[in-house]
Amino acid sequence: MKSFNEGQEGRIRERVSQMLEESLRSDSSLRESVSDPEDRSHVIGIGTSILGTKWGIGFEGGSFVQSVVGNDLMGAFSRADHINKNAIGFYCKLLYNVGYID
Repeated sequence: MKSFNEGQEGRIRERVSQMLEESLRSDSSLRESVSDPEDRSHVIGIGTSILGTKWGIGFEGGSFVQSVVGNDLMGAFSRADHINKNAIGFYCKLLYNVGYID
């Protein structure tokens, strides 16, 4: 995997954060499961890792991230913590809707 360009990780993190805020407005179950700021930060970090892993930049994600990026639903659910189990739909939205961020 190649390194992030200067400021790229921050731009990706910002886009993930924006999409999470949009999703929280329309998805009550996600809103309930990530109501704590620490949980939201966790989802933003994992979302950033998912996009970086998808694009082959930054640090390769762990087994949960690899399962999500590899479209391995059973693997993703078996590796997900209690926060990520509720955020898998959000991560799928990220993968489908966010284009490469330079």
